[in-house]
Amino acid sequence: DGGLIALIALVLQNTSLVICLKLTFRDGAAPYTASTVVLVTELVKLIICLTVVAATYSTADLLAVVGQVKNQGMLFVPSVLYVIQNNLLFFGAERLPSLLYISCSQTKILTTAVTSRLILGTQSNTKQYLCLMMLVFGIVLVQAQGDDARSTPSGSPVSSRFLGMFAVVMASWTSALAGVVLEKIYKSSGSHGTTIAHTIWTRNVQLSLISIPFAISVVYFKDISRFSPGSFLLGYDRFVWTVVMLQAAGGIIIAYVLKFASNVLKCLAIAISICCCAVFSVVSGELIYSPSMMLGVLIVCVSVAGYNISRPQHQIPEAPKRTQSESPFVDCD
Repeated sequence: DGGLIALIALVLQNTSLVICLKLTFRDGAAPYTASTVVLVTELVKLIICLTVVAATYSTADLLAVVGQVKNQGMLFVPSVLYVIQNNLLFFGAERLPSLLYISCSQTKILTTAVTSRLILGTQSNTKQYLCLMMLVFGIVLVQAQGDDARSTPSGSPVSSRFLGMFAVVMASWTSALAGVVLEKIYKSSGSHGTTIAHTIWTRNVQLSLISIPFAISVVYFKDISRFSPGSFLLGYDRFVWTVVMLQAAGGIIIAYVLKFASNVLKCLAIAISICCCAVFSVVSGELIYSPSMMLGVLIVCVSVAGYNISRPQHQIPEAPKRTQSESPFVDCD
């Protein structure tokens, strides 16, 4: 069953990414540079997507996909925002317990609602506004438990935890803006003078081609002073490489989920991931179990599910005609 496989894939990706990301900052782990991980992730994603496109399209179409990049000015916005978002997420993950990290990341629902309203004119109903208020309340409850943590990540003080929360919330804003801009591109773009029907693979090729130069710029201006010959991949253990692969596969998994799963299954996957991270946070000693913490987790899960289930479904405009050998159009979240 495609829906069940999609559910399992999203749960594993969400939960494993958060837990492995936390383990890269564990005591005794060799330090690594987060900006290089963002760059390596984009390179891996580009290789994967290029391989799929090369196997699906002709050489001429592949060159056309690459050649279109210079004319896709709007794609520069989400490409840059995704680089910023990923760097912010690493900053936040280093400073937050796993449960607080994944709970705060759900603020992207709120930020997406706001940016969709401002840019696309999307209307939210009363149930959705109620769910957004519940989400904020649930995150506040979970955050309150951070003050009772047995140990803060990497020995960081409480002020550092608030910086981590601020970074994750800002990442939610960049994610929301990037997603809304992509949605606008998908809804308004035609063939741009070509016969290519874009898929998730071709769009990711274009996004990565634009993102990589910006990711290199971040590495150069932010961390170049830390490098010595041969130290670019210093600290890349099995957990860091797992994070790279999970991040690279993230967009592909989301596309698979949107193709085969319903909103209910997607919400269930997010809820299961949050609960798994709650268990990990308690078992690892990041947070102390309490009824109010579990109430906060429950409220976050219910609000996420309630918002998505009550969201009116809209149709993605039909893609241009394509041959049978071409992949079906798949929108991404």
